[in-house]
Amino acid sequence: MAEEAGDTEFVSQLCDSSKQKAKEELGERNARDTVIAVQTLRQWVKEQPWLRTPTDFAFLLRFLRFRKFSQLEARKALEKFWTTRSSRPEWCRSLDPEDPLFQKVIKSGIFTCPAVRDKQNRRVIIMRFGSFDVNMIKKEGIGRLWKCGMLFYDWLSRDENVQVNGVVLIADYSSLTMQIFTAIANRDDQRDFMSYFQQALPVRAKSMNAYNEPAFFDVIFAFISPFLSKKLKDRFHIHGRSLVKIYAEVGHACLPQEYLPDDYEGPHAGTLAQIHDAMLADMCNPEFRRYVMELSSDKYGVDKNRIPARSQEVGSYRKLGTD
Repeated sequence: MAEEAGDTEFVSQLCDSSKQKAKEELGERNARDTVIAVQTLRQWVKEQPWLRTPTDFAFLLRFLRFRKFSQLEARKALEKFWTTRSSRPEWCRSLDPEDPLFQKVIKSGIFTCPAVRDKQNRRVIIMRFGSFDVNMIKKEGIGRLWKCGMLFYDWLSRDENVQVNGVVLIADYSSLTMQIFTAIANRDDQRDFMSYFQQALPVRAKSMNAYNEPAFFDVIFAFISPFLSKKLKDRFHIHGRSLVKIYAEVGHACLPQEYLPDDYEGPHAGTLAQIHDAMLADMCNPEFRRYVMELSSDKYGVDKNRIPARSQEVGSYRKLGTD
């Protein structure tokens, strides 16, 4: 097995209950077995001359968690991760959280992700589709906005709670117009991103929620539905103009102040502006900025011409249960 110096230095930041969930749901049994699993995956990586990827403990661990410690499935996810990123350089190259456009996108509220977790230790992602600026899309191109999304998820997927407890997605359709939808609805882009999101991105999507849907929501759902797995379709909930069921699922404390009842006086995650500022401060931290700029450089990727023909793979075929 392939050992690296940092293997024994990794210290999980998960709380005890999350460590127990990782054990029960993901098969993360104990520290010794986890080290062996990471080193086994690393050994496979080193035997693939066509694959250029980070091999540090934390990076490989997230793919093992994503695929419940099945070596074979973790390999597939890692291959998909880099195949997609190599085939979509306009999305995945030269990511920089200090890019003025990225900062503008975050401050506009398209992506909102409070640091405060919900009742089940999950992160909440609020996507506000009405915040898309059609003029900016026309000027910069839709690929630049997908690029901002890739950077956001590269930041999010480093969170161990996201890897183990997962995320709750809330799609807020307030102020979404048909003009905005037409500007962002590209079938090839949606297919490629949802394939990447579901098969390669080490993020556990535990719940998807539509809020304040427009009158033409049937058009929206007809567009996205073909790209959703059965699992995600089963986790997709439509709430209309009510947040009551979302409050019941995630609580109040993890939500922005603007999404809470007027008479609510308890703890909250801050205002939207405060949350966006905190996100950018974390993303512009020198350590993360160095990480994501290197991750999105030519140093990593796949050489498709060197990928061997598929042979019968031997590895862990541990049965994958429900996510």
